[in-house]
Amino acid sequence: MSGAFRPGTLTALVGVSGAGKTTLMDVLAGRKIMGYIEGSISISGYPKNQVTFARVSGYCEQIDMHSPCVTVYESLLYSASMRLAADVKKETRKAYHLFTIITSFMLFELFFLALHEYLIF
Repeated sequence: MSGAFRPGTLTALVGVSGAGKTTLMDVLAGRKIMGYIEGSISISGYPKNQVTFARVSGYCEQIDMHSPCVTVYESLLYSASMRLAADVKKETRKAYHLFTIITSFMLFELFFLALHEYLIF
């Protein structure tokens, strides 16, 4: 199998039940611990480094539980904060991830609209 993902875009992986979508994601995320895996994974033409890849990607398994009391932003912030080194200060961590989330998902207009509404009320 071969494939490519464009940087900075949200990509949907679709297919029938049993097609291997979860297996592919587990292999890419470095979570596949059973079975036989062969071949290579390259990112921008370079061999995948799992530590670096984990820092710049996110993957929620289909069995993950998500609280209805937590916003999407809070979920993304928590997930992203798990990827930074423990010695990074809380304020730096939050500012970095807020910027990363907003730019990754091109949410500038929504963010500033929400900020404007927050500041007015």
